[in-house]
Amino acid sequence: MHRDRRWTRLPASLSLLLAGAAMAVCGGSPATPIPDVPTRADASHEPPGLTTLNEQPWSGLTANGWRYIRRTSSKDADIGMDGTAPLSPPYVLRIAFTPSMRPDTEPGVHWIALPRPREVYTSWFIKLSPNWTASPAGAAKMTFLHTWPDGQGQVYTGLRGSGAPHWVIVNTEWAPYGQRIWAPNVTTSQISYSRWYEIAWYVRWESTPGAEDGILRWWVDGVLNGDYANVTFPAGGIGFQQFEFAPTLQNPPRAEQYMYIDHTYVSGR
Repeated sequence: MHRDRRWTRLPASLSLLLAGAAMAVCGGSPATPIPDVPTRADASHEPPGLTTLNEQPWSGLTANGWRYIRRTSSKDADIGMDGTAPLSPPYVLRIAFTPSMRPDTEPGVHWIALPRPREVYTSWFIKLSPNWTASPAGAAKMTFLHTWPDGQGQVYTGLRGSGAPHWVIVNTEWAPYGQRIWAPNVTTSQISYSRWYEIAWYVRWESTPGAEDGILRWWVDGVLNGDYANVTFPAGGIGFQQFEFAPTLQNPPRAEQYMYIDHTYVSGR
């Protein structure tokens, strides 16, 4: 179902008051989440006919069907407060990256199960802390879609570039590619630190195995960056079983740094 999905903002004065009192104070899910009141949102890139599968304002760490497990960070992710969050302030997901992390790992994983759709549209808002340290491979991986059944591969979004400004790429990890990075081929939006960006990502399976008409498409702040309509998908796969944030780093950071996520939306069919 294609629907309008903006969320009521708190009054600016209240958001700023909350942010000033607790911008960096996080201790897990808030005791009393703010009500989730859908009113309207920019869904202009979402294809018509998709069904809303999940909408997460991040007022709770494991609310709305999301699950969480810590990996190699020495600190749990939590719910922070940020009055500048673009869509559903003041609460945001705060992911901590610590120097104790192992190379090529993620601090933790936040995921939801999917009913094996062959077409998925998702959007989220992201901000990296001002002290962010990138690796030679890029700033970090962001979101993943895992295919069904297991063993068929995955596709993920990432922030490429060994230093700011970064740019968004998509990487397919399945046959026949093995691993293929799909770079922006329309516009290359620049991603820096300490400010919010909206990422939207659309993936559609091939019409038939071997048709090579699958789609990868993504936007940054509403601007189309990548648009591919010749993608091959796993011949043995039948859809996607999971969407997740698993922000992998090539090298551990030198000091503690953070990734912030605001309002996340997933639809499919």
